[in-house]
Order: sequence, then C-alpha cells, then structure tokens
Amino acid sequence: MDIGTYVATSSGMLQMRKLEVQNNNLANINTVGFKGQFIVAESQSFDKTLASTIEEKDPYGRDDQSRLKNVVGIKTQIDFSQGPIQHTGNPLDAALRSPNDFFVINTPQGEMYTRAGNFSLSPAGEIVTADGYRVMGEGGAIAAAAPGVSILPDGSVRAGANVGAQPNIVGRLRVVRFEDTSGLEASEGARFKIKSGARPVPVDPRIEPQSLEMSNVSAIGGMVGLISTNRAFQAYTKAAETLDSMNQSAVTQLGRRQR
Repeated sequence: MDIGTYVATSSGMLQMRKLEVQNNNLANINTVGFKGQFIVAESQSFDKTLASTIEEKDPYGRDDQSRLKNVVGIKTQIDFSQGPIQHTGNPLDAALRSPNDFFVINTPQGEMYTRAGNFSLSPAGEIVTADGYRVMGEGGAIAAAAPGVSILPDGSVRAGANVGAQPNIVGRLRVVRFEDTSGLEASEGARFKIKSGARPVPVDPRIEPQSLEMSNVSAIGGMVGLISTNRAFQAYTKAAETLDSMNQSAVTQLGRRQR
C-alpha cells in the first residue's frame, strides 16, 4: 500500500470513529448526567504500526517506519464539564454542585459513579437510580419507607414526620470527589467506573435539591460537528478511491509497456 492510500484510509477511519462518538453524544442529549465524549488523534509511534509487527520477518519492515509514521492513533476522552442544572420540583431529584463530585451506586459489577440524580424509591423503600440500582449512603443503602421522602442540600434524606422540631433523617447520600477524572471510563448510560489510578475521596455533599444536571452535549455544536465530520469522511473516502484508481492505471500502463 502506498503512503497516500495509507494516510487517506487511516484518516477516513479517524472520521468514522468520530461519527460514532458524535452520534452517541447526540443520542444522549436528553440523558440526565450524561457526559459527552470526543476523539483525540495523534501521530502513531512505530511500535504501534503494522511495520513493527513484521520488522523481524520482513527486511523492508523498518523502512515502513519512515513511510507510514504519520498514521494517526485514536483515543476517546470524556468531557467532564458540568451540564446545565434544571429545576424539576421532584423531591427525589438531586444535582451536584461541584463538577468533580459523583454519587456512588451499587451495581452487579461493583461500585460505580454517576452525576445522574434522578432517583426514585424501590418497592422495598430504598433510594435507587432510574434503572433500579441502589444509591449508596454513608452507611450503605438508604431505606426511606415512609411518606414525604426528600433530599436536602447537605445530602441528607428526610422521610416521615419530624422528630420534634427537627426533620426525620434516615440517611445521607454518599458523595465522592475525583480530583483527576482521567482515571474514569464511561460505562452504560451516565455511569462511570474506575479505569486506573483514580482515587475517590469522600466529601460533604453539596446538593441542589429538586433539580437535575442535564447532558453537557450541545445540540447545535453536535450537529455542526456531525456535518463537518461526515464531509471529511466522504472527502478521505473519495481520495482513497482516486488513489486506488491511479495505482490500477499505473500498473496497467506499466504492463502494456513491458509487452
């Protein structure tokens, strides 16, 4: 494969991956607590190229380093900037004020973290996420099987009648902070799990009651990016087709001259 076709093809693959990510962002534009993702491209080092894998078997493998060194490497990163906070009036909704804070939830895969505070009560009277996973309190799951359940600004959960002049507190939401969010990776929906090196630090919750943090994806920006990426993908595809056609013509002409 000549360098022009190789670069056009790898650049087209980059645009295709961008399309996948941008489509996923737009599909989750109304998902509570969703964090958009974006693609980072960088020049690929020799030890990550095909040439490096055949270097010992093919005497021309090392030469491919100079010809194909500009092939791009692709990785996905998450935009953890805070999304807009929307007042809902629902007493079980909660939005975190600090962008590096997360609710802790218990899943079959272990503890995960989310900023989606659209909680509800399970049939057993426990506070759960929209898809039914337990929301962790400072002492475990929070049982609030009483009328009038609500979440307070400090993360406390009130339920039932007051005790004297004080609200009846049945638990407090467990909130942790990641100073470095690069150690988190996206799981399903708006959940995240620890990838490597990230250490959750317990903090005092700072809650916006009866509110939700919405997706941080911009509809307009997302559509503009999608159109731009789609055009770039078409351009690189056309370039690869043109180069392939030129190569075929060159081979055909060379064959005719030899006759």
